[in-house]
Amino acid sequence: MTKDIDVITIGRAGVDLYGSQIGGRLEDMGSFEKYIGGSPTNIACGTSRLGLQTALITRVGDEHMGRFIREQLVREGVNVEGVVTDPERLTALVILGIRDEEQFPLIFYRENCADMALCEDDIDPAFIKRARSVVATGTHLSNPQTEAATIKALKLAREFGARTALDIDYRPNLWGVAGHGDGESRFVE
Repeated sequence: MTKDIDVITIGRAGVDLYGSQIGGRLEDMGSFEKYIGGSPTNIACGTSRLGLQTALITRVGDEHMGRFIREQLVREGVNVEGVVTDPERLTALVILGIRDEEQFPLIFYRENCADMALCEDDIDPAFIKRARSVVATGTHLSNPQTEAATIKALKLAREFGARTALDIDYRPNLWGVAGHGDGESRFVE
């Protein structure tokens, strides 16, 4: 089988809604701009922009935001064969602001979201076999089901001679060690 994918990323996919009023509090935002988000989604788009053949393994909801992510990935040149449409769960949302160079307040809306329903059955060995590398992200190690899917993808990648990497992507509140209002926090011991 041909290795026609340079990098497959696996993990979070959501819609980021950035407050348009830079420098203001999130509480004071009056309008937002929409982007795709999630570390693996951003890595897939970034590496595609650099000229690599990229793909993403994740889940999105069967609704407007899930379709937006899928369509934007295609516009970015990312292979979406590994993007599963989840008929039961919504696509994750993140509301963000930019206060200054140091402060980026954000709130994750990820309760029972589509990408956290990723499971071992979503990992196709034939798809992984096509990759030269697989990049996993830490958030999907925070839940037994998504951890099993991630570990399966990494084991298969190594079995098929691909390189593997881990983007820590540590978000304390996504591991349940910080509150909902602490989305900006990057470290809690």
